[in-house]
Amino acid sequence: MKPSPQTLKNLFQLAEHESFEKVVDEYLAAIGKYPEYLELYHALALYCAKSRQLDMAAVILESALQLSPEHAGSWFHMGRILYEKMDFQGSVDCYLKSIELEPSAKSLFHLSLSQLSAGHLEGGAQNYAYRFSGNELQEFQSLASWEPGAKARKVLLWAEQGLGDEIMFSRFFVFLRDLPCEFTVECDRRLLGLYTENFPWLRFVPRLLQGQPRQLAGFDAQLPVGGLFTLWPDRVNTPSLMSPLLRPVARPELNWPRESGKQYIGISWLSMNEDFGALRSVSILALLSAFDPARHALVNLQYLASSQDLELARQAGFEVIDAADCFADIEGMAWLISCCDRVVSIDNTALHLAGAMGVPNYGLIPHLPNWRWQVCGGSCGWYPRVQLLVQEREGGWDAELLKLRQLLS
Repeated sequence: MKPSPQTLKNLFQLAEHESFEKVVDEYLAAIGKYPEYLELYHALALYCAKSRQLDMAAVILESALQLSPEHAGSWFHMGRILYEKMDFQGSVDCYLKSIELEPSAKSLFHLSLSQLSAGHLEGGAQNYAYRFSGNELQEFQSLASWEPGAKARKVLLWAEQGLGDEIMFSRFFVFLRDLPCEFTVECDRRLLGLYTENFPWLRFVPRLLQGQPRQLAGFDAQLPVGGLFTLWPDRVNTPSLMSPLLRPVARPELNWPRESGKQYIGISWLSMNEDFGALRSVSILALLSAFDPARHALVNLQYLASSQDLELARQAGFEVIDAADCFADIEGMAWLISCCDRVVSIDNTALHLAGAMGVPNYGLIPHLPNWRWQVCGGSCGWYPRVQLLVQEREGGWDAELLKLRQLLS
């Protein structure tokens, strides 16, 4: 017996408008009435997880697994909860059980994130290939998937994910230099000048807008740019990956008069990512507590920074340099970074760009770090001069900002 569609709809609407306690009580009442309907357990567990009640979510899923220990979905959801709890090996085990019962690309992709976060580079990188749906890859079915040693002459490396990921995966371009292929690389058009300057052995074309068809005639093979990581995970944190650094395109018109005796610190504090932005961001007032206006001037590297935030910094006594549009003008942003003594950034484009340029950089990383910062055991495997300050307690940056203040003193 299962609840009616209207009952389920009412529960989902409760989760949108009522208090946490009210929603949990209503779900538990429904589970008491329909104890064998596993989707109720799953929905309640995910609601608890979204409310950051992870221990409660795990208990609910344990009840579901006791009821039906061979249900792949319950193991999958438990994998997600344990990942959020940063029990990465436990999460790996749950995903493996889910895949054993019901293999799916979705489970393999989530398995990869847990494997990478647990430090299992080779297996995690291999399963990271499952991040695409069949529909996303259908466009490329006429082309072979490129790998080193293939006879393909002309290869398209196509863009995926966000600007920070494009910069991070560009670290592998050095390994393409001596291969007997002609590589065409899609990239965000804001990176075209920077990449053309730094990687003359590659041809770059602007990333297409969503829905625009690619012109694939003339290519022999293709690979998503993140596929370079799946091919060479063992090269993360190696001298060959770490040594090539992005050089900025000269933009002297963005220079500013420097006050003697001050350090100029580039700062970025806000993420607008729909899923993780709130967890990654730090308020401008909290960030200012790490600096001393007598010794530090601040260079705005925040894309779409509000005038109110910049004014708060000025009111606190800081000299603020706001010379480039750090959303539209990535070349200008790179030049500003090159003029900074140090950079302090949350997990966003500024962190990746400053890291790839080799500018001394402190990265403020949330309590549950993205897998990108976990693959080398919490140190930064992608960039040689980034020091990660990982949040000790979710929701608060006090300890990390105190440490940052000490590092800058």
